[in-house]
Amino acid sequence: MATTKLRLVCISDTHNAFPGAGFTLPAGDILLHAGDLTNQGSLAEIEKAMTWIKHASFAAKIVVAGNHDLSVDAKYGPKYPEGWKVLPEEGEKCRELVRGVEGVNYLEHESAEVEVKGLKLRVFGSPYSPDRGGQNWAFQYLPEEAEELWSAVPDDVDMLITHTPSSLGLDESKHWTQGGCEVLARRVREIRPTLHVFGHCHEGRGAEVVHWEESAEDGDHRRTKWRDPGAGSKKQSLFDLTGTRGGHSLTAGADTALVNASIMARSWGQGGKAFNKPIVVDIDIPSKRD
Repeated sequence: MATTKLRLVCISDTHNAFPGAGFTLPAGDILLHAGDLTNQGSLAEIEKAMTWIKHASFAAKIVVAGNHDLSVDAKYGPKYPEGWKVLPEEGEKCRELVRGVEGVNYLEHESAEVEVKGLKLRVFGSPYSPDRGGQNWAFQYLPEEAEELWSAVPDDVDMLITHTPSSLGLDESKHWTQGGCEVLARRVREIRPTLHVFGHCHEGRGAEVVHWEESAEDGDHRRTKWRDPGAGSKKQSLFDLTGTRGGHSLTAGADTALVNASIMARSWGQGGKAFNKPIVVDIDIPSKRD
């Protein structure tokens, strides 16, 4: 079957860092940002983040917000009046900014069809993360809301971009007492997207392939871990899913690649700032698709 190679540049949890000030942004076809563009979601922070994303040279750019992007959540102020103050007019301007940048697909728990190199990709993006109690962050959901929330992810998604990880893995954190969402993990298992990109849990940064076809009924899946060629070197952090150069290969419906693309390497309060490299994903997509 004829395929087309795409290069995806995956980042998350930039927290006001930007290319040249914290990390280097490699070239690619699609930029994926899985949330927490800012620290508090102020208008100045949102303007800075959307400006550098606007000028990044990619055929497609897909962005979701995260729990730190307070002003982007229209429900944040009324829900948490005791939290950081988000002025109504500032929040409205921030929401206009994230949705109004030409060439950027901002997804807030919604789907989009993205066309690159003649391929039409089905993408779902969501800013939500679990409410662990007393945190007063944006885009959070309670345990009893999880089933309805994640049932909204369509069955035919190629790429899933969520701020939170699922509990399938890569959800380690020294800040959160619990990792990823179990309900999201069940939904990922059901729909088996080709790629799931997320962040939120900074220490979980990394990548792996989950092999569904050899999964046990109790959910103990076989995994292929990624070895980062960029660790301790000047090389890119390349996650090769084309099956060449010793890379991994994917079978649609049988495998899902998981990527925790956190740029911030440490959780808040765990020492000084340290940065990860973006994770560059090379992937082959069938050229002719239903």
